[in-house]
Amino acid sequence: MQAIDPQYTQSSASLSAAYLQSILPPLQERYDIDMTSLVERVGIDSAQLNDPEYLIPFFRAGAFFLELLKETGDHGLGLEIGCAVQARSYHVLGYVILSSSHLAEAIDRLIRYEQLAGKLGKTTMEMGDPVKLQWHCPFDGPWAQYVKEAAIAGWVTVGRSLMVDQASPMAVYFDHPMKADYERYEKAFGCPVHFDSDWSGVTISAGDLQRKVVSADPGLKMLMDHQAHDRMEKFDGRINLPNEARAEVAKLLPNGEPSLEGVADALGLTPRALQNRLKSAGVSFKDVVDEVREQLAYAYLADQSATLIDIAFLLGFSEQSSFSRAFKRWAGVSPIEFRKSLKQES
Repeated sequence: MQAIDPQYTQSSASLSAAYLQSILPPLQERYDIDMTSLVERVGIDSAQLNDPEYLIPFFRAGAFFLELLKETGDHGLGLEIGCAVQARSYHVLGYVILSSSHLAEAIDRLIRYEQLAGKLGKTTMEMGDPVKLQWHCPFDGPWAQYVKEAAIAGWVTVGRSLMVDQASPMAVYFDHPMKADYERYEKAFGCPVHFDSDWSGVTISAGDLQRKVVSADPGLKMLMDHQAHDRMEKFDGRINLPNEARAEVAKLLPNGEPSLEGVADALGLTPRALQNRLKSAGVSFKDVVDEVREQLAYAYLADQSATLIDIAFLLGFSEQSSFSRAFKRWAGVSPIEFRKSLKQES
């Protein structure tokens, strides 16, 4: 298993299965890689992937993209992901955007309902001329650049599909260094692209906000607005609840075995309500604790300075032997053997 930064496991971040499902065919064609095998390798099963309303824990989606990066060696991967996006990749959010009457309305709906496509970041718009559309990513570290590039390239790709003449932004900004060829970015965005900026996002002409959306549908807009609003009200307490529970478990692990009661209290639920809602999502509380421990174990073991006893305690185990038994069940090898394999790969 590819070790992913613990910050992703310790977060309630998620990615819509509809999003991942929609980009697999173009990525497979682009890189000539068996995406089905890659998805299975990181623990995303086909039932989850085929459920457009399922929100994949981002540590699993992130592990998929890390595996893809490892196989391709392409540091423009985030750009390629964003360029593969279609409006339907965002499921309910996508249909809300498609039914908007003009670009300003589409952006307003993106900002209002963007969590429905995955809880990865936040979009803000600053009016003026040009208009500043900024994406705030809560993560840092090397992998965050791919998330930002995928999100912003996705904006531009979908935005162009909404309008007849496929206009480009005035400029694109990233707050990280450039790692792929500049020409790829300029070709994809059709405008100047600035790296090492103090923000990430795009600037667009104020006049472009009034451009009409070719797929505008007032009747569908009302229907989709209602559905999106309903899903947003249920988002944290039901739709994304397994990921909210995972984040709370990760916070509590260094203090010992997390309890159902403790996590339920942190989420403002009764233990019975949490248990029932997790069950309706197809997981148990024990599954959640086990999954979080496993993912964090891979990340902690990648840090060669961390002792096994320290890792055991960080994962809420009272003894190193309990951790070692659990890890062998997850990975099929002992923690020491896993660590040796990491050294051989580096």
